[in-house]
Amino acid sequence: MPSIMDFNSWNIVWSLCFGLLATLIVVGNLLTIWIFLKQRLRKRAHFLLISLAVADFLVGLLTVPLYMAESHLEHRYLKLRNVYELIDIFTAIASIFGLAAISLERMYAIGWPFRHRTLKFRVYIFAIAMQWILAAIFTSIALLTHLSIITWKNFAYIRTLFLSTPLLVMCIAYYIIWKKRKPMIGNQNHAIRETGLAKTLFIITAASLLTWLPFQILLLLLRFGVILNLPYFNATVFVIKVLQFSNSLVNVIIYPFRISEFKTALLQMFRCCAW
Repeated sequence: MPSIMDFNSWNIVWSLCFGLLATLIVVGNLLTIWIFLKQRLRKRAHFLLISLAVADFLVGLLTVPLYMAESHLEHRYLKLRNVYELIDIFTAIASIFGLAAISLERMYAIGWPFRHRTLKFRVYIFAIAMQWILAAIFTSIALLTHLSIITWKNFAYIRTLFLSTPLLVMCIAYYIIWKKRKPMIGNQNHAIRETGLAKTLFIITAASLLTWLPFQILLLLLRFGVILNLPYFNATVFVIKVLQFSNSLVNVIIYPFRISEFKTALLQMFRCCAW
């Protein structure tokens, strides 16, 4: 039985850490969804943020608890591990494609503002649907790999394609935003608000990638057997998983500081609760 201070093994400290993180993710993203839907913040761009919040909510509701159960049982149940991995893949892909869709929407808003205003709502519905469809497709491919229908080598190629494509899209989109934003400075208030929202979403995207990339690097190092025999390997994995799951809390922390309407709605809600 590992001691409480043996951080290289699953113990009560890790349970409390991941449990608290899961609670914050669930509560924070539920508040985010509620505020955007109920507090007159239902702008078209905000529906993309709601879809992203749903993906993050599922991380706290399903992915983190399954990871805790799988770690507590020390990988003894293969079926539980497979279920966790598939749900982890689904929520992660949905989140990263959601960020890509948001970056494209902001690029269009900043680069072609007049055309952006005439966009039909069905375009946003299509973007949200594609986010979840692509996540389901990739999860299905992962399932076929677990069933030995697709080889792990081929899955690695497909995984690289699925992860590199939205990253490339985000880089191109925010580069175009950076190039297009200069002529808009000093223009009408609408343009300034669109640019401000683009900056907020860029900060969220950058923070999300910073919390998400260490786990991808860890997987790459494990594939080449670089760090498998290092001391405190399990503790390192736990810390990186905390960082990875914290990705689903980034938006909840940044919105109140960067979106004034969100902050106002949040404060009003807290005042109502206090009364």
